[in-house]
Amino acid sequence: MKLGKFFNSIAFRISVAIAVVIAATTITVGEIILKEERETLEHELISKGRYLAELLSHNVREPLLNNDNKTVLSIIEGSMISKDSLIVYADVYDRKDSLIADAYREQRYSMPLPPFNLDKSLTDVEIKEDADLPVYHFRLPVRSDAAETVGFLRLSISKEPLYRTLADTRQKIYLIGAAIIFIGIMLGLMAARKILKPIIVLNEGVKQVGEGELGVEVPVIGMGEIKELAGSFNKMSVKLKELVDAIKAAQKNLVRTEKLYAVGEFSAGVAHEIRNPLTSIKMLFQMVKSRKETMSPKDIEVIEKEINRIDRIIQSFLAFARPEKIEMGEVNIRDVLDDVITITRPKMGQCEIRLEQTFPVDLPRINGNYDALKQVFLNLVLNAIQAMEGRGGTLGIESMAVDGAISIVVRDTGMGIPEKYLKKVFDPFYTTKKDGTGMGLAMTHNIVNDHSGSIDIDSVFGHGTSVKVKFPI
Repeated sequence: MKLGKFFNSIAFRISVAIAVVIAATTITVGEIILKEERETLEHELISKGRYLAELLSHNVREPLLNNDNKTVLSIIEGSMISKDSLIVYADVYDRKDSLIADAYREQRYSMPLPPFNLDKSLTDVEIKEDADLPVYHFRLPVRSDAAETVGFLRLSISKEPLYRTLADTRQKIYLIGAAIIFIGIMLGLMAARKILKPIIVLNEGVKQVGEGELGVEVPVIGMGEIKELAGSFNKMSVKLKELVDAIKAAQKNLVRTEKLYAVGEFSAGVAHEIRNPLTSIKMLFQMVKSRKETMSPKDIEVIEKEINRIDRIIQSFLAFARPEKIEMGEVNIRDVLDDVITITRPKMGQCEIRLEQTFPVDLPRINGNYDALKQVFLNLVLNAIQAMEGRGGTLGIESMAVDGAISIVVRDTGMGIPEKYLKKVFDPFYTTKKDGTGMGLAMTHNIVNDHSGSIDIDSVFGHGTSVKVKFPI
């Protein structure tokens, strides 16, 4: 991991770029040097060959005039005895173009030289490069003191010393180039590290801020824009800490205010719901007191009914405000829906409601509490039935597995909910029913949230309502 981080660092990339530039420069310069060296060495080799050809031509002149073929052979063989000799092949012709003597140093040079045009008018050295062997071929006339051509000398000069010299030079250049590249990389790393040190320090500071250490400051080092950037970062870090602290303080105040507001709303809701039955009881007592009569069984029944209503309101309030911790386990949502349908089917029959249900056979299980989920769908189905009560209609219940979640949709063909009230349906104590407490959907919303699910209501006034609940599989 650390090695990969090193290879991806800017310092390494700068060093590699420097190394590539140095390597390209070294190779280019090396090739230019080698090319010039080759041209120089070839020129020197040709000059030496010309000199050797002229010297050997002078040495064989007398024996050739005297028809002393053995001496001619001895002379050309002697020119190849030394290991450092450049001559690898030589032959001598007389003025009649007849071969007098020939000699070679190695077997590979034993083949006769390619035929030259033995032109009697040749006055200077003729030079050719062999296409197959690493040699230069030289031919020149052998002249007497009277400048008369008495024969011809041909010899071959080896290029191998030139190749060896070039190979040695190339090796030295490459070794020097490798050393320069290595030194360049090291110097590049050092220079890049030194140049990038302020950026590295700044990067560490950014990481600390990213990890939540607000207010951290970095040393202001470097030059020019980098130095200004470090100073600006320090100011930003301090300012950011001040802003976050201010936001946290404001958030605490906001949460406190929201809590007080929620408590106020809740209290107002409870007070409003309890006031109505208490008012009825109070009015009944006042009436009995003014008439100075005892309570009739009907009066007692009214009081009991209103007290039960207060009890339901308080129980709903406590269930919403302090929900009990529920135990989770694997639940087959189809079993839950089947139970709810069994419970509510008689009510559907009374209200002339037709049921349409779509449940897949292999519906996956979810993690939840059976009784709590049963309460959710019982609330939704009862709401749908009440929305169609007195007019009949169709109740649709559909479940499916989509994108790693189970989706359950409960639809009705009731009057629907006006758009302006849709945002309030999950608020505690909000209800449009005469005897409702307004806690059913609020508790349903809480249970769905406890199961990491979501609930959405889509309603068109006059056409019906659709409630979609989703739980993760």
